[in-house]
Amino acid sequence: MHNSLSGKAFAISLLLLAVQLPAATFYTEVIQSGRIRVKATTEARSRAVGVFVSRCSERIDKLLGFSGQPQKTLSIVEATSEDEEDEEEKTSYTRVRFRPDMNNVEVVHSIVVALIMRREQELPKVAGEEEPQPSSWNRKRETPTTNWLAAGITHRILVEEMGGVGLMSKDYEIARNQYSLREFPSIDMLVGGGIDVEFRPLFELFMLHSDLLLLSLETLRRGQSDLFVTMLRGERAGRDPLAVFDELLGKFYPDGKGRQEFYEHRVSVISLQRHRGGGAEMIAERVSELETVPLVGGSGPDALKRVRLEEIPKILEDYKADTRAFLRLEQRFKDLQMDAPYMLQDSLGLYIDALQLLREGKMRRFEKEFKKAREAFLKALTKQRTLDAMLEENERKMTSVNARLDDFMEIIQRYHRIADSLYTQGDVFPK
Repeated sequence: MHNSLSGKAFAISLLLLAVQLPAATFYTEVIQSGRIRVKATTEARSRAVGVFVSRCSERIDKLLGFSGQPQKTLSIVEATSEDEEDEEEKTSYTRVRFRPDMNNVEVVHSIVVALIMRREQELPKVAGEEEPQPSSWNRKRETPTTNWLAAGITHRILVEEMGGVGLMSKDYEIARNQYSLREFPSIDMLVGGGIDVEFRPLFELFMLHSDLLLLSLETLRRGQSDLFVTMLRGERAGRDPLAVFDELLGKFYPDGKGRQEFYEHRVSVISLQRHRGGGAEMIAERVSELETVPLVGGSGPDALKRVRLEEIPKILEDYKADTRAFLRLEQRFKDLQMDAPYMLQDSLGLYIDALQLLREGKMRRFEKEFKKAREAFLKALTKQRTLDAMLEENERKMTSVNARLDDFMEIIQRYHRIADSLYTQGDVFPK
């Protein structure tokens, strides 16, 4: 189960906008850690949106490789029916306005675009780079690299934080079905073009395939931690995004093949491997398998025991010498990190960092950092289990889901019926 409490609270807050009259009073929530300011018509909504945007900001920074505190404050404002968006707001990447007639996809996507643009514009200049011109940016016409990155991240957030609707699910079944028929999107269209969020059914497919592309490139970031930052730098400098893509990833292309063949191979493999959404207990069991080695000793039921990896020097030497076995172990930890609930992902990243020390032959440091990773994982696992137990207890105490969420469920069901027919309307807000 993913830590989706704040995402669901945010979704319900958005739904309530449609039935609430414009209020004269606004409540402000300021989150200093990510320089985020939310202004909404209720205190609860202001807080829920603030927490949600803060989590989105942390996820984007971690995924794309940004560090440090943003320089400019991002303002998220709830618009009333009488508000008009002025010209400055239309082009500003530091201000997002959401309205009752916007659906969840539009709202979350506009927030993700703004968070990425803010980071991109604040990247330090490199030698020979001209001063970026933020005033020329238009949120509604973001450039290609921001477009596909934002679409992929929006899909992931909607699925993992808010449950997903329509074509969105925790699996990649739709994409796998396409790939099995050898029907692949054009990588040139994904990376160099994109689809406008207003074309809802097509945009949902664009989000799905952008998420898969993003996921396939995450596994190639070993030694290229600034991969996505470099792509965004190229975009800011006005370079052709396809040329930047080739420069960064051309060394991974199959012999005699181009980026389309590389893309098709990568996403085919990833879509088969990824069945995201592993629960805490399943993740704990898989971590235990990876960080230990089965050894036979004695007889009877207890003959087979699992011994911690760092306690068997011979195994460590084998991993150090056998590059293929080491990379296989490292990749399994990376796959597990992607499968895990968000609360467990940082601690699993510590295992991956520790394995690099093993590869470099720093055995003592490896043993120390591997133990630290285990301790961090167990602490995070305890928190995740506590959260899961709280959510289960709250669900158990609810006398009737329908009695409490009749309106919400009716809207979702109505949207599903419309989305299934691929009708272009059907937003989650009632008309």
